[in-house]
Parts: sequence; structure tokens; C-alpha cells
Amino acid sequence: RPVEGPAGTKQDLRSFKLILEYIKALPVSVNVAFLTGQETDFILVSCTGSGIELNRREQVLKAKKAGEDSLRRSGLGYTIIRPGPLMEEPGGQRALIFDQGNRISQGISCADVADICVKALHDSTARNKSFDVCYECVAEPGKELYELVAHLPDKANNYLTPALSVLEKNT
Repeated sequence: RPVEGPAGTKQDLRSFKLILEYIKALPVSVNVAFLTGQETDFILVSCTGSGIELNRREQVLKAKKAGEDSLRRSGLGYTIIRPGPLMEEPGGQRALIFDQGNRISQGISCADVADICVKALHDSTARNKSFDVCYECVAEPGKELYELVAHLPDKANNYLTPALSVLEKNT
């Protein structure tokens, strides 16, 4: 529902602005052979569910699952990225955890998520994979949920390939 904005104007919470610098587009009449390429055709930034208000969580997760399932059935080569709660801070400063299994609860920089998206467009190991990503955290002894499968993001190397190579496709 619209909310009261500056100077009495109404603002719709569903509206947003998006500035794009790169788009990878498919032709309108898509040939099935074209869709069997090695690179990802579509990146979906979804969510892990962490940080969502409890009274809206079930509704959000249901919509998220429906959107992800629709993309999987589309025939496009996809990558679904589920970041932990987004944080406004510089990227490339902390080690990243890549996981499957809805166990992520730590936050991650918006800049690191953007970097993962760009790298996933041109990395064949990202094609048809869904994964959660967040910053590394130190778990209490005996309560470790996942192992570190990546290191500090670095422009000099491709951290995404080794991190995703151990994850399953179509999850």
C-alpha cells in the first residue's frame, strides 16, 4: 500500500529504480539447441529467508520457491543465488561461504553479491545451480554447519569455480 513520502506525496513500496550496465539477452524465438550452452542465461537473486519478519516469512518463502521453480522449468540456463541478509559495506573484505541446504544466516555485502552475479554469467560451473552465500562465521565447537568452500573474493582469481564445483546442479 502507498506510504506517506516527503511533502505529503504517496510512494508505492513496490516501485524501485534499477541501473544496468550489462544485459545478456536471448533472441525472442529461442532455439532449444541455443539453450544448451555452457554459460548461464539468467541470474535470479533470491533470498535465504534470514532477516525476514516472522509474520511475513512464510508468505515470502512460498513466493520465492514458486519463482525459483518456474525458472528451473523455463528451459533457460540459470543460476539462483540466495544471499544472506544484505549489508551496505565494501565487498571483497571477508571470506565467503557457499552452501546448499538452507543453513545460512550470516549477512553479506551487496557488492559481493553483485560480483558473484557477474562472475556467474560467464562461469560454466554456475549453470543450473542454486546456492546460498554469506560471510564466513566462526561456529561454536561441535556446532559447525558447513565448511568453508571459498576464500576472499579477489579480482586476480576466480573464486567462484572452486566454490561451486562441489555443489549439486538443479537444487
